[in-house]
Amino acid sequence: MNKSSDARAKLDRLDEALAKDLDTLSDEELFGEIAAESDIEKTVNHMRHLVETAIAEAGRRRLAKARQAYKALAERPRSKVSQLPLGRKKELVVHFAHNAGALPERLTLAARNEDNSEADLDGLLEDLVELGVIDDEGNPR
Repeated sequence: MNKSSDARAKLDRLDEALAKDLDTLSDEELFGEIAAESDIEKTVNHMRHLVETAIAEAGRRRLAKARQAYKALAERPRSKVSQLPLGRKKELVVHFAHNAGALPERLTLAARNEDNSEADLDGLLEDLVELGVIDDEGNPR
């Protein structure tokens, strides 16, 4: 046995002896030992502060990431499809709503008491551009 393995064996025996001592202590004796060594309330407050700080920091990082994503989305240039005449926008939507082969899944439109607003049509057409179904000018691909 070399010196390092002999030292390791001694540390292991010491570790086992300390573990046995801890196991034989009652809860009251253990808390008494801890109280004699440290200020429990100070330790608890410190740990609480560390946890609260970590939670707040994680929240700040998530908020910053969300703001960055929102800013990138808001700064994204709108496609030319939103500049098409209203009649052409409606034609495109009707085409994709009634042509089952134009999209991988059937396009369904929400039923409303009034016609779809132009903003709704623009949103739907922007989605179709993002999906690659139509180009920037509204031409089916």
